[in-house]
Amino acid sequence: MSSDTIIDILGMDKMYRIFDRPIDRLKYILSRNKTKYYKEFWALRAINLAINKGESIGLIGKNGSGKSTLLQIIAGTLSPSAGNVRISGRIAALLELGSGFNPEFTGRENAIINGTIMGLTIEEAKQRMPQIEDFAEIGEFIDQPVKTYSSGMFVRLAFACAVHVDPDILIVDEALAVGDMQFQLKCIEKMKSFKEQGKTIIFVSHDMYSIRNFCDSAVWLMNGSIYKRGNVNLVTKEFEDYMKRGYVESTIQPETPSASNLVLDIANIEFRNERGEETDRFRYGEGFEIIIQYNLKESCLGLVGGVSIFDQLNTWVCGLNTKLDNYELMEEPGQYRLTVRYANMNLMPGTYAIDVGFFESSGLVRLDYKSRCRSFQIQSSEYFAEGLVCFEHSWNTERKISVEV
Repeated sequence: MSSDTIIDILGMDKMYRIFDRPIDRLKYILSRNKTKYYKEFWALRAINLAINKGESIGLIGKNGSGKSTLLQIIAGTLSPSAGNVRISGRIAALLELGSGFNPEFTGRENAIINGTIMGLTIEEAKQRMPQIEDFAEIGEFIDQPVKTYSSGMFVRLAFACAVHVDPDILIVDEALAVGDMQFQLKCIEKMKSFKEQGKTIIFVSHDMYSIRNFCDSAVWLMNGSIYKRGNVNLVTKEFEDYMKRGYVESTIQPETPSASNLVLDIANIEFRNERGEETDRFRYGEGFEIIIQYNLKESCLGLVGGVSIFDQLNTWVCGLNTKLDNYELMEEPGQYRLTVRYANMNLMPGTYAIDVGFFESSGLVRLDYKSRCRSFQIQSSEYFAEGLVCFEHSWNTERKISVEV
């Protein structure tokens, strides 16, 4: 294990024993020769993974591919069946927020106990309580039993405890899907600060846009093994193509709804042709504009706006956003119009739908997102090509010249 390696996994397997009946488990425990009363389920096989200090890794894969098992082994809450796992540093794992809290204890007592479990002394845990209280923002409830908390208060305290133990490694498994939008933004800012401090982050999400915007590289798990590791853009794009080839499950990527639109809301979306007329029908080859009116209610550093076009079979034709084009949006609160202009639209005649969305700078939180919110038509009186797009082209033929000797 080199000095730069903070997580080193060699030849690691994880096998679960699956018993058909409870009595079979008892028979196995009492059996002297350990007769096999169970079926073997291998959640992970032959995992070799080295992660260096300061890396931000996106862990992706279908449901059931072994992501959660791998994270629990790294976090130390599960033991591998075989192989070696070496960790250098303190880990804060946002897997099941607050799973170790005692409902009878107060928030303050739980926070101190949680800190000692993570390796702090009692005195160190007490010293960090003001930071935890400030981050959680649950007021006087910090001294009330956790069983009296709402789900939102519970999440706030759990996240605050996890990120204030000064971890060397932060593991986040879809934890940002909970809580209100304001709290999500606050958590993301904390994660960004960890990244700037050179902390190692393992981030799990089914949202590939979030993975691409936050992580340096990606690890793709398939059937319990590492299928591919490398450049985050290349690996996530290949994963998306894989999922689109008929393997996608109906629940794997539910649309993330806008939490409360407290920061931004999309007020109106319209199309205009080259003459400035509002319409949703365009001639083949004609340029047009999509105009998005939105209200920014709070300052938002690095705001990102985007538009995606889909055909009738939900094929993703084109996705553009202001971050990819290095176009900066205004950050001060106000009413705005964002216009994207398409020149010489060479989509084949047909009907197309659009998604419109706004995100904070890292792309992890959708401030407002409208899915398949409007549609437009490309029209032509001629049948001149087939497919989605007609490329500019020309034909040429020449007579082959034969030379007599």
